[in-house]
Amino acid sequence: MKLNDNQRLRLLEHIVIHVAPPDCNDEETMIFNTTRRTLTVKGQALHNVEKIVLPLLDGSRTIGEIRAAIGEKLTDSSLNQCLEFLIDNRLVMESSEDTVDLDSHAYLLPQISLYHELGFEQKDVQKQLANARIAVFGLGGSGLVAATNLATTGIGFLRLCDSLMMSSQVNKIGAFQGVEAAQQIEAITSLSSANAGVTQTEIVTDPLTDDATVNALLDDVDLVIVATDAVSVNLAYRLNRLCLKMQRPLLPGGSVGVEGTIGPLVFFQDGPCYLCYRMRSMACAKLPEAELAIEQFLDRERRSQPRLRESLPIGQMLVGSYIALEAVKMLLGLPIATNGKLLHLDLLSTKLTHNVVLKKPGCPHCSRQEKTQ
Repeated sequence: MKLNDNQRLRLLEHIVIHVAPPDCNDEETMIFNTTRRTLTVKGQALHNVEKIVLPLLDGSRTIGEIRAAIGEKLTDSSLNQCLEFLIDNRLVMESSEDTVDLDSHAYLLPQISLYHELGFEQKDVQKQLANARIAVFGLGGSGLVAATNLATTGIGFLRLCDSLMMSSQVNKIGAFQGVEAAQQIEAITSLSSANAGVTQTEIVTDPLTDDATVNALLDDVDLVIVATDAVSVNLAYRLNRLCLKMQRPLLPGGSVGVEGTIGPLVFFQDGPCYLCYRMRSMACAKLPEAELAIEQFLDRERRSQPRLRESLPIGQMLVGSYIALEAVKMLLGLPIATNGKLLHLDLLSTKLTHNVVLKKPGCPHCSRQEKTQ
């Protein structure tokens, strides 16, 4: 490839480099190691490359400036071969002014490096995640964990929606969960008072009991997450219906008792929606009529009933982490496990299973959407 002397290259921080002693032919071996790859190069005087060239690849100098700094210590041909190898094997990234300042956000470095190992350009991933907008509904359990994890990935904007009042568990009686979540996220993503975090938050504590209020919260986001263990049944169904209407992807998930569920992702026209899953789940219950009666009662309540949903905090942490993982994979175009499937987590057996969710014929939500299209 043709090198551009105006390029600024930065050697990736996660690479371990070692130069083995020369063999009987006076050839040295330079080894580049990551958690996923090991690359080797054979040649003479490779220790000079390690000592002279690599320290200059910190993103602050152009290739032209590196040439000038090296001078006669290394020929242009050797330098070109070295740089071309590093670029072709994705061992360096091109620094630019519009990327996140990784020096002041060191918590992003390990994951940005992993994205690069997976085949993404670092600057593209940083920009894509920084431009992402996600709304999280329900912060009393897995939703708070999901929001916090998303903030640590560098998501640019989180809308935190929860009208349920906090208890004394955070030593702030009467504080809204959205406020507390925003403070936790700010504490995690800010390294110091001088460095603002990457993630911006918006707190919504309005009653979410009508379409107009909820619609406004969905209009400008790329993904909607609903923590079904922390919102009313009515709100979960309302979000399912409105997201289908507005064509916003919806990712439900929650932890109850010794079980956790993630999905199915509600977005694909031919796929099932959340109501499809719930109707099939109730139909498969030991006492379907009783299950339906309870669901209808909770739906009419229009408020979260945490006291009726026993759970383990560990379960909420696991489910929230899986929700955040699925969200990031969806944003980056990676294969997602919840496309038409439900992830079921059994906390007692520590077993995660993938269950296909079939579309329910005549579903009041997604079948109606098909008829109107």
